[in-house]
Amino acid sequence: MQELKQRIANQECFKASLLLAQYFQSSNDSLALYEEQLAQWVNQAKSHLAMVSSKALKLEKLIQFFYLELAFSVDEKQYFAKQYSMLDKVMEFRTGIPISLAIIFRELAQQLEFDVHGVNFPGHFLLSIEVADQELIYLDPANGNTLTKTDIEQLYFNIIGEIEQEKMPPEALFAASCEEIVVRLLHNLKASFINNQQYSYALTAVNLLVHLCPNDPYERRDRGFLLHQLDCPQVAIADYQYFIQQCPKDPASVLLAAQVKQLGNVPPTTFH
Repeated sequence: MQELKQRIANQECFKASLLLAQYFQSSNDSLALYEEQLAQWVNQAKSHLAMVSSKALKLEKLIQFFYLELAFSVDEKQYFAKQYSMLDKVMEFRTGIPISLAIIFRELAQQLEFDVHGVNFPGHFLLSIEVADQELIYLDPANGNTLTKTDIEQLYFNIIGEIEQEKMPPEALFAASCEEIVVRLLHNLKASFINNQQYSYALTAVNLLVHLCPNDPYERRDRGFLLHQLDCPQVAIADYQYFIQQCPKDPASVLLAAQVKQLGNVPPTTFH
């Protein structure tokens, strides 16, 4: 955990994401293996960009290299499969989800001296890239398409739905920190494991989230749920009670209070 936190503190998002994948796999392949693979792609990309002087054209060539030559893509039929949030698997099979593709593209582009940032856009991770002085373009990492402000606003309201505000808030396009990116990746993994009823792996994900976001009551609530599913009701009670104390007006608190009362009457499990 300490190494993961250090990578995050150093804003080494690519390395932190690779390290994260190891928590959910028996394989202990060295991170250096994937760093070497990325270095090969960087060298290949340099040859594609060598004869182009304009930064905008260089970026266009890089996008073509990543999505056409390397053939990175999303799998629309299994969008939430766990392997698409594990960076080593995404690099091996060149298939992922927007955030995992964005992490790889961003690292590749940064090593080619592009100024690239992840954007923690609601419902769909994006990339922002500076192509001229304070001129940004936005990239959909799912397919490499560039997005206009109108495209982005339409996407925002399609995801958020009908709300009172008439304009998209500017913070929707703020650059994401490494910690925010890793946390979002972990949320995807947690959801994938819960959806597949792989509760022990989901518990690993939520424990990591609790370490990274210790004051988030919703992570404590989810950990309580998973502990309950794994037949550890007495341990789950503490997390449920923390959530109830922190979020007394949340509708879930009423249900969890009844759950805590019921669990309190369950004899503790004895281990031999």
